[in-house]
Amino acid sequence: MGTFPPHHPPITSILMSGLGKTPRMPDPLERAREMAKEISANRSKVLYSGLNRVLEDAPCVIDRRRLLSGLSAYHKEAMSRIPSYVRYPDAKPWVEFVCSYESALRSLAQLNDEEIALVMNLGPYLTFRGWKEAGLVRIADQERCRAAFLPATDAGPVLIKNVDDPITNWIPDAPLKPKRPLKDFWWEQVHWVVDGVGSGLHIDIEPEEIFPLPVLQMLGHYANDTPAIVEFLRAYSRFFGGRNLLVIDRKFRAVAIEKCSRSYFEVFKPGPTGECHISGMVCRNPDSPQGKHQKAMRDMFRMLYRLPDNGPDSAFWNFCDDLERKLARELNFLGRNPGFEDVVNLFVLPWPEGLRKDGIQIHPDMRVADYTLMTYATVFEKRTYYRWQRSSAENCALWPRAPEICRYTG
Repeated sequence: MGTFPPHHPPITSILMSGLGKTPRMPDPLERAREMAKEISANRSKVLYSGLNRVLEDAPCVIDRRRLLSGLSAYHKEAMSRIPSYVRYPDAKPWVEFVCSYESALRSLAQLNDEEIALVMNLGPYLTFRGWKEAGLVRIADQERCRAAFLPATDAGPVLIKNVDDPITNWIPDAPLKPKRPLKDFWWEQVHWVVDGVGSGLHIDIEPEEIFPLPVLQMLGHYANDTPAIVEFLRAYSRFFGGRNLLVIDRKFRAVAIEKCSRSYFEVFKPGPTGECHISGMVCRNPDSPQGKHQKAMRDMFRMLYRLPDNGPDSAFWNFCDDLERKLARELNFLGRNPGFEDVVNLFVLPWPEGLRKDGIQIHPDMRVADYTLMTYATVFEKRTYYRWQRSSAENCALWPRAPEICRYTG
């Protein structure tokens, strides 16, 4: 693998291990040691930050002990639900990897049942059981990110993405070097790239398959191009969800995959202008089976907890839809051969002119504002990486006047 720009490369970190041209099976002990080292450096933050955010966001009293007890039971059950090797023939070595990793991490980091469950299964448990079993209520998630691939700008093919989140814990990365050797250019090291944005549900129907199979890590071992990636992910669809994916291979064949739920798998080919894009927390076709399921789950959540139609939860989802509609509309307006500067402006100009968020408060009752923390773009043929990143809250959360630029040469 090449050397990637720090922290926010043009691929999601969970996928990095599977993208090399000569992938090898990960070593569970090595991975466990890495995670144990991270836990040792800041045990409380690594183990409990996710749980604490749940407790802080919930506008009602939560029975912490009941939640942790349910999570521990779910994790134990999930680890025992080994998938069928007849139906999923590629799963066996990865089941063994996950089981070995779990055992090694327990030992190395000295984790009890609750702690190992927090590390490995907090998200799935909350979605499938926790919000129902523990009587939890939470405010809407912070909506994160949009990404687009444009195959024929005046600068050639371009991949661009906004990274959005609250600014509370944001620490900007170190400055980019203006030049780096060509061997470090990530695109030269991979068969394909998958970028992703969050697209989850508060509650969802629990699937038959709940073993924590690392499907996105498996990709690099079984797929070398976009058609093969789609085929593999469709076959293992029941093991992952809560994200929309943008897939691009070395022939610049691109597709978008929307997957808010493990129960659905929806593929979108490039639009009329050749662009392909994804947005966080949306289904672009509300009339599709997945779009109808997403609405049904959101409505169920509001009814369960008697949330008003004009409350922060509804405002959040509506704003996500507004951002998706703007992205799709503007990309279509830019046409088949857009200028690179016009594409950049769509992502970096402030809302509503562009997609950049500068502390947007979607609803008066939302507890935190949302920011675009970073925009990055790769211009493939020019072997150039652009990055805009906001300063920290302590430094006034300022957006830069110009991007950092790193050119790969040699």
